Amino acid sequence: MSSQHIAATAPRRSRRELALNVGAVAGLLCLVVAVASMIFGITPLVFRSGSMAPQITTGSLALARTVPAADLRVGDVVSVENDSGTRITHRVIAVEPAGEGAVSLTLKGDANPIADGSPYVVTEADRVITSVPGLGYVAAWLSSRTAIFLGGVLAGALLMLAFGPLRRPGTDEPETAAPLGAPHSETDQPADGEAQLQEAHRG
Repeated sequence: MSSQHIAATAPRRSRRELALNVGAVAGLLCLVVAVASMIFGITPLVFRSGSMAPQITTGSLALARTVPAADLRVGDVVSVENDSGTRITHRVIAVEPAGEGAVSLTLKGDANPIADGSPYVVTEADRVITSVPGLGYVAAWLSSRTAIFLGGVLAGALLMLAFGPLRRPGTDEPETAAPLGAPHSETDQPADGEAQLQEAHRG
């Protein structure tokens, strides 16, 4: 194989390796998130209002873990659903026993002047562990139809780049290995003198 052929093939192999690495990292991240969600009960939360500012601002992404009611304390930031099914994520300002492993939580947003209108009776709640400002916008976009479509296109492109055939420089033919025993270059052919000697021998 000539040095020009090697030089032309090297970038293609580098692109394949890059595509495989990108796919592997993305797959690993998805796997880590899925495993954390199943094993540790981790739930991602996107803050669409500023009721918890300045600690948690609009557009933040928070990670919450489901805990039993007995573990909830005043000062925790928890996420629960109200009577209409809307998820509310506010700070606990009061905890009262409600019997049978349940508690009554009084919640208030840090930026709100008064507490929520009515307490929440729960047996468990999602307690916020950490939050990252601005990352909620990214998470919200990634869950949109446009992002899902573009993700499919990107995945297809990575697969084509990773597993598509390498091309010979200057041709449309994929690079293949020569059959065993077949000549690989002109130097494998008999020289003119050898051909004449073979012809004379047959004569």
